[in-house]
Amino acid sequence: MKILIYDNEWREFLQYLPYEVFFAENEDEVYQLTYDKNFDFYIFDFEIGYSVLKNLRESGDKTIAIFISNLETFDAQKKAYKIADDFFKKSSTYVEEIKIKIDYFIRKYFNLEEIIKYKNLYFNRKLRLIYTDNKKIELTNLEYDLLILFFKNKNQYISKEEIIDRLNITEGSLKVKISNLRKIGFDIENKQEIGYILEGIE
Repeated sequence: MKILIYDNEWREFLQYLPYEVFFAENEDEVYQLTYDKNFDFYIFDFEIGYSVLKNLRESGDKTIAIFISNLETFDAQKKAYKIADDFFKKSSTYVEEIKIKIDYFIRKYFNLEEIIKYKNLYFNRKLRLIYTDNKKIELTNLEYDLLILFFKNKNQYISKEEIIDRLNITEGSLKVKISNLRKIGFDIENKQEIGYILEGIE
């Protein structure tokens, strides 16, 4: 779950959101980041981010957007809701409230039926998220891709050569990723001359 934040005032607090968070220091960085990456959410300061989001909307960008603001007037909210999905007043808002709203949008707009339970781990293939005890586990993109490959080939061995070819990685990198996933709790076995298998998938 990728979130782009354009708000220098609340950066200290928003950096602790349990998602993959990116910060833009200025308008040009917002445009560059949105060009380079696909984000799931925007959190913009209303005063500096309104015109930026307006330009993104006019270019066809429909990313879910939340404004946070020091302005508390009805006119500001009315203006914000024309292009954004929600509006929070900084003087009366906690970061936890923003997280609750993001989780609400995730349930509303994303398919959460893609969740796979593996032991005490929860893996959402669509959102590429892994949680345990309500805590997010950070993985690299290659590790996510490797897990998806294992779950698609449930209870089947996948040859080393096939994994390397599909994920376009080296044998050394594959061994490192397998080791990392084992440390998290994924029971990945390697059978000589046959390949790898993720055991314990129900």
